[in-house]
Amino acid sequence: MLTFFLLVLLAVGAFFSAKRDAYPDQRTLFDRQRWSIWIGIFAAAVFKSISALVLWSPWMFRNQPLIVPAYLIAEISAFISILFFYRFATNQPLTALGFWSDQAGIRLLFAMRWIIGAFLVLYGLFYFLLLFQNVAVSQAWLMRLYRNRDLVTSLMHFFEKMWGLPAVVIPILFMVALRPFFEEVVFRGLLYGPIRRKTDPIMATLITSLLYMLADGSYTSPHLLSGVLSAYLYEQTEMLIPGMILHGVINLGSVVYYFSGKDAMSVMVRKEESGWMTLLLSILFFASVILYRILVKKGYGWRRPVSLS
Repeated sequence: MLTFFLLVLLAVGAFFSAKRDAYPDQRTLFDRQRWSIWIGIFAAAVFKSISALVLWSPWMFRNQPLIVPAYLIAEISAFISILFFYRFATNQPLTALGFWSDQAGIRLLFAMRWIIGAFLVLYGLFYFLLLFQNVAVSQAWLMRLYRNRDLVTSLMHFFEKMWGLPAVVIPILFMVALRPFFEEVVFRGLLYGPIRRKTDPIMATLITSLLYMLADGSYTSPHLLSGVLSAYLYEQTEMLIPGMILHGVINLGSVVYYFSGKDAMSVMVRKEESGWMTLLLSILFFASVILYRILVKKGYGWRRPVSLS
């Protein structure tokens, strides 16, 4: 799997390095992203290799307590080194990656409408599936979801088993805050911009979303769709923060799922929970839409690129 991912990265880098810039300048954030695509390829390869070598190695990290802290330190150190390398190699400020932008508040509000709307659709579908399926089918479905533990729940289980419940704050901080930060910088900040200049926003969105899905080790549509939404928000807001929030909330869902315990397999509990979440998200969505429209009418909007509008 690692070999396949690295070969895909190599092919992407070789292909786009040979292409000339094709997308016309629009004086947006991405017109300042003229660094080599190989920095993003290198960063993605490093993070994938660290995860593969440490977490899926024959050493069985569940039986070697020191391997997991080493993994966390290795990823943080690699990320800092890549940022320093980027700064040194490109001679561009880190703000060119989308860490900061004028009128950040209205841009974030624009993004939050989409993020809340996406979770509203998911919770609404989840609620109606539980509502109209019979109990036996719903129970079997929840059992399959519960068994499908991801990296977040595996790390939390490890820390709780080795050092007790208070230690769970370490993987929560890493997976909910730091890991989304790393991923967005690599796949949106370092890869999306160079690919966009060589093709167009839509192709750049699809390619970086596929790469993100492969890097995450999951071949399911939710990872692809979250990558597409993150790229769209980056294109429209010219900020990395919306994608970080989206991925952080997705990983936070795994944290809540972990602490739900036996309730995670209760059809009645999950049905009531999803119903209330659908109602809450509906209120938040319409409130954010109304507030955004009011602010835009008062002149707080900004000129968005027309490429994906």
